[in-house]
Amino acid sequence: MKKVAIVSTGHPPFDERIFNKIGETLLKMNFDVHIVVTTINHIAKIEQIKVIGKDFRNQRFFLFKKISFIMRSMKNINPDLIICSEAFPVIISFLFTLFQRKKIPARLIYDVTEWYPENVYLKRKGLTRIFYFLFGHLINFLATNLSDYLFVGEETKLIRYLKYSPKKKYSIISYYPILEYYKPSTLKVLNNEIIFGYAGVISISRGLDIYYQILKELKKQFIDFNFGFILSGKFEFEKEKHYIDKFSELGITFKYYEWTDYKEFSRNLECVHICLDIRPPNKIYERSLPIKIFDYMALGKCIVASNYEPIKKIFDSANCGILVNPMKFDEIIKSIINLINNKDLIYQYGLNGRNAAEKFFNWKVCEEEMKKALGYLNL
Repeated sequence: MKKVAIVSTGHPPFDERIFNKIGETLLKMNFDVHIVVTTINHIAKIEQIKVIGKDFRNQRFFLFKKISFIMRSMKNINPDLIICSEAFPVIISFLFTLFQRKKIPARLIYDVTEWYPENVYLKRKGLTRIFYFLFGHLINFLATNLSDYLFVGEETKLIRYLKYSPKKKYSIISYYPILEYYKPSTLKVLNNEIIFGYAGVISISRGLDIYYQILKELKKQFIDFNFGFILSGKFEFEKEKHYIDKFSELGITFKYYEWTDYKEFSRNLECVHICLDIRPPNKIYERSLPIKIFDYMALGKCIVASNYEPIKKIFDSANCGILVNPMKFDEIIKSIINLINNKDLIYQYGLNGRNAAEKFFNWKVCEEEMKKALGYLNL
């Protein structure tokens, strides 16, 4: 049985892409699967996947300790395949393969799902921002060229990596859901009750205040309607948790569910009619596909989302909801009111989304791409 190590320095071991999607797919392909992370202290074997984790965030000289931990873990595993979720562990893993005691050293895959270096340097200010921008590109360039193959989460990210390494082999391994975990729950609007929902990382930058203002305005304009809002996930910033009280004070049906297991989270949204993903613009969101768009489609929910080009391509294909300009609140409200006044559209958009998920946007499509990729690598 061949061994694979999935390595991450930025994600928890139970991240849905790492554990439920890539990890469980490799199990089905008869790999001995190990997940190595430096974000949490955890050593266990769960559903036949071995998790090895150590948290270095509050330790001195943490960078060197991370490198040492990853190297030791790899030596113990002695993998045939290494899949890295960030650029930095690609470089460490490449160094490991130079000393690996194996006739054929491990093949190395870089799994690209983030906008590097934007998601690092945009959080900095002043001259340090320039440093992180240049250094981030350098690390990304090295990781791309040192890896044997790329998994890329979406086509919009691919252009950059082909500039780094024009002849690099790759597969688009997208963010599509595992349909077995999603019970379709498309609902008709009855008795003037409409429930909105959002799931994922919760923050103002991901639209939290927009959702609050939407519910507040709808409550004013439709006094004979019962509105609700389901908020499911984890807050990015503790200081923004006061929105739980703000939603509760609107006089709507409001429930907040904390982050839960990937296989279970969709149950929190079963009573929802319309799911929201309206993010204010930045250099990352305008070029990205939110993972939850596909989750909402799998559940059969009508979706209202930002009108960014990557999302628009999906909506043109799936016809699963409406797109709005996140900077024009009056237009957002007008579009949602149009939905409310055409209740059958809400139901039809939900059906369309589930149908598209079953045909095109599901993890089995990605599994087939993974099989082709591993065949190319002779694994």
